[in-house]
Amino acid sequence: MMRDTETGALTHQDPEDYMRPVVFVTAVGLVLAACGSSTSSNGGGGCTPTATKVCTAGGTQFSPVSLTVAPGTTVTWENGDGIAHTVSSATGSPDTYDLSLPTATVSHQFMTAGTYNYYCKFHGSNGTPPTGMHGTITVQ
Repeated sequence: MMRDTETGALTHQDPEDYMRPVVFVTAVGLVLAACGSSTSSNGGGGCTPTATKVCTAGGTQFSPVSLTVAPGTTVTWENGDGIAHTVSSATGSPDTYDLSLPTATVSHQFMTAGTYNYYCKFHGSNGTPPTGMHGTITVQ
């Protein structure tokens, strides 16, 4: 904006000056709308870990990373970030499972005492122990 030297009134030097405030307000509105929260179980951020539930969080981690349960317990994994994941047993784990976790939940019952390492095939690497997006279920 400029000030007219004769009248002292504010004037626009560039026609784009008219659009800048509108673009800024629109951008701020979009950012605020994107920050809204949801409590859906399909990855809207409403997942809360429990004694038998593991959540995916931030696209690259399980929360909690380690969980200890009694034999016969069914553990549930819930997609808390809306990104497709897997829950796959790692090499050396005493049980074999490969569960797709694109949204919602998957479950597996752990019958025998032991340490069960798992990982996400999309965001982790298999191994003993696995790396990247991984976790451990200890049954005792």
